[in-house]
Amino acid sequence: MTVDLDRELIAALVRTGDAELFRQLVERYQERVFRLVASVLGPYSEADAEEVTQEVFLRVYRQLKGFRGESTFSTWLYRVAYRRALDRKQLARHRLPHSSDAALASVAGADNPFEQAARAQQSARVAVCMEALPDLYRTMLYLRYWMDCSVEEIAELIGAPAGTVKSYLARARQRVERELEKAGHV
Repeated sequence: MTVDLDRELIAALVRTGDAELFRQLVERYQERVFRLVASVLGPYSEADAEEVTQEVFLRVYRQLKGFRGESTFSTWLYRVAYRRALDRKQLARHRLPHSSDAALASVAGADNPFEQAARAQQSARVAVCMEALPDLYRTMLYLRYWMDCSVEEIAELIGAPAGTVKSYLARARQRVERELEKAGHV
């Protein structure tokens, strides 16, 4: 079982400091950590997500001796990743210039300009509603619809039961829909 294997790897890593053992942990979890971080940071942030993912594993490596095992390693790792991604998102709000989704979309495709403008406008409306959501709900929607994670994968990433994830997703979709209706866009 993965939990037992993680415990054995961590115990051996703490005892020996063998970098190969840590590499095994990284390889096992790097894709999921990246997906979680990218879902928090949002679209167009793959480079930042890669950087944060590296920071997460560096932090975990440094703090591994302090891991008490009160939760599974994966739960601890995902919690570290989620917090670090939220920290980066807060920093980005203060230091990066913002381009509207419409401006970004106008640079992208070359199909029918009217359809392109309508899609960009709708995307901008949804993006505004998404940004107004609490971080947890926004992360859920990004994981499900942008990163194409299953409910079970999301449950594992955030350390919650699948039923809770379904509830969060439903509430998040309702809030986005309500905001779009309130603004007269539905």
